[in-house]
Amino acid sequence: MLCACDVSPSPPKSTRRCTVSGAAICEPAEVAQWDGGVIEAIDAPHDYPRPGQTVRWHYGSERWPELRDRPQEVVPEQKLRSILQFGPYYMDETYSLTAWQRGTMLTTTVDLTVRRSVFGPLLERLWTGREVRRGFEASLAGLKRHCEASQ
Repeated sequence: MLCACDVSPSPPKSTRRCTVSGAAICEPAEVAQWDGGVIEAIDAPHDYPRPGQTVRWHYGSERWPELRDRPQEVVPEQKLRSILQFGPYYMDETYSLTAWQRGTMLTTTVDLTVRRSVFGPLLERLWTGREVRRGFEASLAGLKRHCEASQ
């Protein structure tokens, strides 16, 4: 499943623009402020994110309280691509930052794979894809509120 979302500016009646910085999506302390599912980074190195690292995040899920994050590609202020493992879910996630008007557009793509022997494709189509999409949409809405509030 691929889904794309963007953090766009506030409605036209507002002149505020959402400016997303690389820090908002890369600094563990900032991620915990806007991502409602993330409680804290458990073992993020001081130079996170870098390809080859593995970072564990304490996640607010009773079923799977830990999310593993493996950065694959990092282009400062432009792109962060990571492989995320959350229980049986494997997600190839990319955040891309693009200058847009007087702010920044954030595009997120996620390729979701459910690792289950027989029921994986069925779960992905019927339930998991929708749930993961809702989670990412909630996270992006939190990021939008976070970056608008910091202006």
